[in-house]
Amino acid sequence: MIRRSIVWLVLTVLVATSSGQNQKGAPVSKQKPQTSFTEKLLKFLGIADSPGTLKGPGDEVISGELWLADLQVKSTRALASDAGYRSPIFWMGSKDILVLRGTEVVRVPSTGEGRKSLYSVQGILKLVGASSEDPTTVLILLRDPTGGRPRVGLLTVSTGAVSPVPYDPASSQDLLMIENLAGWSRTYSNQHVFMQKQHKQALSGIVEWHDVFLQVDGNPPVDVSQCDGVDCVQPSLSPDGHWLVFVRAKAE
Repeated sequence: MIRRSIVWLVLTVLVATSSGQNQKGAPVSKQKPQTSFTEKLLKFLGIADSPGTLKGPGDEVISGELWLADLQVKSTRALASDAGYRSPIFWMGSKDILVLRGTEVVRVPSTGEGRKSLYSVQGILKLVGASSEDPTTVLILLRDPTGGRPRVGLLTVSTGAVSPVPYDPASSQDLLMIENLAGWSRTYSNQHVFMQKQHKQALSGIVEWHDVFLQVDGNPPVDVSQCDGVDCVQPSLSPDGHWLVFVRAKAE
């Protein structure tokens, strides 16, 4: 009986020791946390803000003339004499602008000369922004064939190829991100760009329109579009913060 008890004690100690070695010495495999849809897009755009400050509610999609504001000398000028443009963005690493005209993606130099239609992308709704790490890729929104919320894709600028970026339609955070991407208010570091409704009294009554405003470091916002009775919408700031492109509705 004593011998059997000793054997049992030795086995218990061995098992306990072995278990302790496994707990202390064996490497524990940790699963890498998955990056959320929102985190992926914020990283893509190079923005550290929360989705709520990335963009705010936008207006309905309209097209118009393409205009450029020089924020250093506080002047604006038309980049093209024709209309039909929408959703302009600056192409990272250059002063060129990518803009939609119908379903066509058009490249427009900041001089306004030498515009070039690159290709057509079926169902494209909006150019959101170029990648902060890879300027050859642009985040876009696409129309859902079933009439649901917009789809998200990555557009390879050189080829026109589109890669889908899936999100969870049951996730409130993902859906909030989609709504923010569809809007036009943007925060770039210490600069906040947004649209604000304006109004004035005319002989025919009250005239309302949108102007584009820029707020820097919490200072009072400045009207940078100065459109005076004509809708100016869909603003996008250049990477260096010196230029702002926007769409000006065709005056009636």
